[in-house]
Amino acid sequence: MVIAGLAWLFVADELGLSMFQQQKSSLLLQVGAVNGKTLGDGQIWRLLTSQFLHVNFLHMVFNLIGIYLLASAIERTAGTTRLAVIYVVGGTIGQSASVLLRPELVSSGASQALMALCGFTLLAYRRLSLPRYAVFCCAAILAMQVALDLYVSGAIKPGHSFGFMAGLASVALLLFPRLQAEHDA
Repeated sequence: MVIAGLAWLFVADELGLSMFQQQKSSLLLQVGAVNGKTLGDGQIWRLLTSQFLHVNFLHMVFNLIGIYLLASAIERTAGTTRLAVIYVVGGTIGQSASVLLRPELVSSGASQALMALCGFTLLAYRRLSLPRYAVFCCAAILAMQVALDLYVSGAIKPGHSFGFMAGLASVALLLFPRLQAEHDA
């Protein structure tokens, strides 16, 4: 979360923009965003760095608030390592889907990772006894994200849906071994 905020300030300074000015996707390619060409050139590292870059200040703030609310709940019950895996893997899968399905577009932002946190929360909240507010936050985040996607693009963005599915899948990968160990004990 802090990294995305610092990245916003760095990019604004690096590109000579004011702090609240929109950061154009084409300019974000200079500092770590990803598209089909950069990925095709073997710059795989951009799948990670692009998750900390944002075009719009308010969109970044929305992502960071959602991440804070969900990540703090997940970290308390699932631990820091599991949280990091969900965030990074879910975000990377989402960014990969965005680039592979829409290679002409520049992909950036933490929405894919946020969607992974939502998917994980909705499937794991009972098992992990996550606070009730986390489920309500997920519902609000998902509703707003779907509405924004439909308004802006006319369809749900691939990165968002694949990020969400990665979050759902992470429940099986991260919790089932734990459940089996508890059962065997």
